[in-house]
Amino acid sequence: MTTGWILDSGGAGRGAWQGGVIYEFMGWCRENACYPGVSMGASAGGYAAADVATGTERTVMKGWSRWGMDDLLRRYPPPAEAGRLRLQSRFRRHLYASICYVMAEEEVRNVFDAGAARKLLIFTTRVRRRDGHPLGGRDRLRLFLQSATRKLPASLKYLPAMYAQDPVIFASHLPDELCSEFVRPLTRRNYHGVIEASCLVPLAMGLPLPPDAIHPDPGEGGLPHYPGDQGAQFIDGGYTLKMPMALFEEDPRFRALGHWAAADKIVVFCCDPKGRLWETSSRLRALNDRPAVRRAVAEGRLLLIYPDHQVEAGFLCVENARTLRTFERGREQGRRLLAAERVRRFLSS
Repeated sequence: MTTGWILDSGGAGRGAWQGGVIYEFMGWCRENACYPGVSMGASAGGYAAADVATGTERTVMKGWSRWGMDDLLRRYPPPAEAGRLRLQSRFRRHLYASICYVMAEEEVRNVFDAGAARKLLIFTTRVRRRDGHPLGGRDRLRLFLQSATRKLPASLKYLPAMYAQDPVIFASHLPDELCSEFVRPLTRRNYHGVIEASCLVPLAMGLPLPPDAIHPDPGEGGLPHYPGDQGAQFIDGGYTLKMPMALFEEDPRFRALGHWAAADKIVVFCCDPKGRLWETSSRLRALNDRPAVRRAVAEGRLLLIYPDHQVEAGFLCVENARTLRTFERGREQGRRLLAAERVRRFLSS
């Protein structure tokens, strides 16, 4: 019996709540020999999935206990090439430092330990202009507005048509036969960059990442490996993928990956306060009423977890004290859930 965890996006605030819950779940599952074999997610959920893939809840505590601390900024300054340093937001600098600090050599070794056989899938979004022009400041503003209007009614959402936006999934221990332009290997070389790219909402979090920053190996002359990468940038995975259930079944580009990453039981840590399984951050389709999802819930193959209280910290919070309060509230909820027989039975059966 295999279990997979899907970790939702939600920024620093709901990410801290999610971190608290999974901290408790990771410890319980490790002690009871029912640790998930697959973890996946976008943005804060992609980072959380990487925590899960290390095999120890210590990674989660390491990250959230130090989130927003200025000493990490001094220890891990972002790269300054091509003017990137000047254009990074304060949140982005904390994100970069956190990834470097949390995902140190021991954590990376655990993720890529072939003996552990834990699969990690991190969702990113490749965006490029349809007219072939390079992305500039106005494009980043438009993409930010797309994110900023995500909660509005469908008729009022800003969905700019001048961009091609494709989900690109990076996976650890990926078989060669599954590699494609849209399914790529996650390696020691691109690991930190992929996590960073998955979290990057344009403008709010600074510059996107170019394709070369997240290739497992640089192409000849530094050129992209894939034609569609020409002139493209990589941004927050939630733009094109948060919940993969429908994509794995409906999109032929990802069907084989879905079979490879399939698990007998799925736990979804959903950041939406009403437990809505939004397929993307644009909130155009919630998957709760999809027949396959309803059937999985009814048959006891899918467990949905979402906040049972108002999350205190906000999307771009870098205040350590507030973040830790949010994290601890998540831990409290995690302990309440694990006290329920139905939850323990779902995880261990």
